[in-house]
Amino acid sequence: MNSLWPLAPDLPAELVPGTVQVIRLNLDLPRERWVPLGEVLTAAEQARAARFRFDAPRRQFIICRAALRQLLGSHLHLPPQEIEFEYGPQGKPEIGSIHRIETKMGLPIQSISSSMESKLEFNVSHSGEIGLIALTRGSAIGIDVEEYNSSVEILRLAERYFSPAEAKTLFKLPAHQQQAGFYRGWTCKEAYIKAKGSGLSLPLSSFSVEIDPDRPAALIHVDDLPDEPARWTIRTLEVDPHYGAAIMVERPDCQFVCREWPGNEP
Repeated sequence: MNSLWPLAPDLPAELVPGTVQVIRLNLDLPRERWVPLGEVLTAAEQARAARFRFDAPRRQFIICRAALRQLLGSHLHLPPQEIEFEYGPQGKPEIGSIHRIETKMGLPIQSISSSMESKLEFNVSHSGEIGLIALTRGSAIGIDVEEYNSSVEILRLAERYFSPAEAKTLFKLPAHQQQAGFYRGWTCKEAYIKAKGSGLSLPLSSFSVEIDPDRPAALIHVDDLPDEPARWTIRTLEVDPHYGAAIMVERPDCQFVCREWPGNEP
């Protein structure tokens, strides 16, 4: 077990604003471990899983969604199957109606406004055999993980999608660092877009992040929003030597707690 990612039972019981929990999932579980997880899913999610033609994407979907439901259920004090999701204009998922959740929890109506201020926010990403779930309260959050792919033409993609400053930095890196630099940039940019819930409406070239893997991660510039970088915390995550990963939180100060999902235990 990676000492940087101890098992999740060590997570604090309560998730308070300013604390970010990041859970790493092993998506390469044997069939006898991942098939029973489907019982946590809703009927609609089970039907969606059944439509996958191959086991790999079905397995990845079931593990990610089951783990997300279990984690959210533990924080909302609800059975995992009762968690309801809503989707923003660009498809970003979020927890359903605060009013319905408050009612299920038996809390008074007066608590709804305070709950909005500390609303449980989450984001999920998976690539290859690694999944990541990020949770916090009261702050927009985005996370991205990407498995390195040597067949990807990283310089061509950077020239097309990165900002001119980012592409210039990447081209100047030594050849042996360019892959890490590309995935550093790509995951940071994807995490920002996912946190914003902007989807394809926010061009990747309209903002710049730190590309150099030897420098701290940073949101450097956002077109027409000079104060935007100061509002965000960005961090890269060491999930595996063959993956890049990053997280963005709309809060200038955050404490990160990184853990393995208990389902990863051998």
